Parts: sequence; C-alpha cells; structure tokens
Amino acid sequence: MSELVLVEDAEGIRTIRFNRPEKKNALTRPMYTAAAEALESGDADPAIRVFIIAGAGGIFTAGNDLVDFMQAPPHVGGGETPPVEHFMRALLHAKKPVVAAVDGLAIGIGVTMLMHCDLVYASPRASFKTPFVDLALAPEYGS
Repeated sequence: MSELVLVEDAEGIRTIRFNRPEKKNALTRPMYTAAAEALESGDADPAIRVFIIAGAGGIFTAGNDLVDFMQAPPHVGGGETPPVEHFMRALLHAKKPVVAAVDGLAIGIGVTMLMHCDLVYASPRASFKTPFVDLALAPEYGS
C-alpha cells in the first residue's frame, strides 16, 4: 500500500492507519487511494471480518492536506473519480463493519468520515472540528 497508510491484518481485523503524524495525518490523494484499496480488498477477502480506521501518533487526521488539495481540487462527477471520492465510496459501500478509533484531532473530512462508520470510539483526548464555513467550503458527504 503506502508507508503513509499502514495496513495490518490480524485475527480477522484489518487496521487501516493514517501514518503522517508530522503533518497531523493530513490526507493526500495517494493516502485516500491507499485507504480505499485497503477497504475494497478487505471486503473481497473472506478472512477479514471488520475494519478499524485509526491515526498514528495520537492524531486521527487533520483532514485534507490543503497544499495537496489545492494542487488538484476534486471535481466530483467529472471524468476521473477523485481519490477522496474513491475512498468515501469504498467506506460507504463497505460490506463489513467499519470502526473508527479516534485519538486526538479529527478535523474536516476526518469528522465527516466518522458519520459513515458503523461505530466510532473516541478516546478522552479526541477533539472534533468541522471548519468548512470558516474556510468558505461546502461540507462534504452529508456532514
């Protein structure tokens, strides 16, 4: 997959961990693609029974990496499916339970994706923010 998204399978559990703590696990296009592929391949694998989505370094995710986002803003409904849409569709259509383990920051799409998980476990250090209006952005995916 990617060193920025760690995928580990153990005892029927596939853990998908955002691994970019120096950037507060801000999500890039390659990270969305890796996470989507981990969900899709796990859905196809009968040995996987449940997914856990987590972040490394005491941070769930600070949302989109704004530099990466501005280099190629997603155009949903255009020709090629943007990586963020690929990930969200894989999450929405996952046939197996998806558990989010939130520790530390969950910002923007980091909060939005939680609404599409089957269970969200938040540590006492979890903090949630949806800054869409502050950034003059429309909330995405039902948030």
